[in-house]
Amino acid sequence: MKIVITGGNSFIGKALAKKAAARGNQVILVVRSRAQIEEMPNTSYVFADMEEYKKLGNMIGVCDCMVNLSWNGTRGAARMDRSRQQTNCQYTIAGIRSMLDVGCMRIVMAGSQAEYGPHEGIITEDTICTPNTEYGIAKLELYEQVKNLCRTYKATYIEPRFFSLYGPGDYKRTMVMSVLAAMLRNEPCKLSLGTQMWDFLYISDAVEGIWRLCSRSCENGVYNFGSGDVRMLKSYVLEMAEITQTQSELVFGAIPYPPTGMVSIWPDISRMKNRLDWAPQVSFEMGIRKILEGITKEA
Repeated sequence: MKIVITGGNSFIGKALAKKAAARGNQVILVVRSRAQIEEMPNTSYVFADMEEYKKLGNMIGVCDCMVNLSWNGTRGAARMDRSRQQTNCQYTIAGIRSMLDVGCMRIVMAGSQAEYGPHEGIITEDTICTPNTEYGIAKLELYEQVKNLCRTYKATYIEPRFFSLYGPGDYKRTMVMSVLAAMLRNEPCKLSLGTQMWDFLYISDAVEGIWRLCSRSCENGVYNFGSGDVRMLKSYVLEMAEITQTQSELVFGAIPYPPTGMVSIWPDISRMKNRLDWAPQVSFEMGIRKILEGITKEA
């Protein structure tokens, strides 16, 4: 299989590329610069900013599957920047169209729980989407546009909708990574009340799920990605404290919820389980220990 991955230097992109290449597939990573390129077998690079994505088809040629992971402004205040989020959507559509034009017949585009917006209780793929951030709005618009575009080209369209991934190499300011770092230094951990429901999925489990969506016959549409271990966020923090044996003070309630309100996530992952025979293999405890092993090796 020849697979193209935009956002090839991302947390997910690197892990997916390694899995695909290790299985003997031809992998093309689309990245912005030559910085931090990791040489891997069966892997080549294309250098392009998002505004150049309209040329991707000509730059790459025909492929079996395109996985789109590129996006600017997924964190902080940028999530509410309408101009930036709409530009992401525009560039991504142009890139996908260019790949469809050269004969790519399977599009896998990274989605987000932000598309659903705030909901109480279990979220299925049929849950009505009411996004309350510009990021979520743009991601949902992208999905609808790609769905219609792929129908015109008679191509497969799939959106793995990620809720909360974690693992070695993740962004250092995520809750898991930043709190772990503070715990290892025995520093106070300032947190929200932690009463929101949450679900963490380890990166290797997520990548295995994405690979199955890339390589197996499956229905078009959205597939929720989660671990199925849904509980209060506070419970996860307490588990990290127990694993690290930290002396850190856990200050719950020190950080207010954002103006958009408290967000709980409770993904139903039965579609992935039933239709792709996929199930998470890494418990939260195992995942945290794997991160700690990586930190120890880097020290």
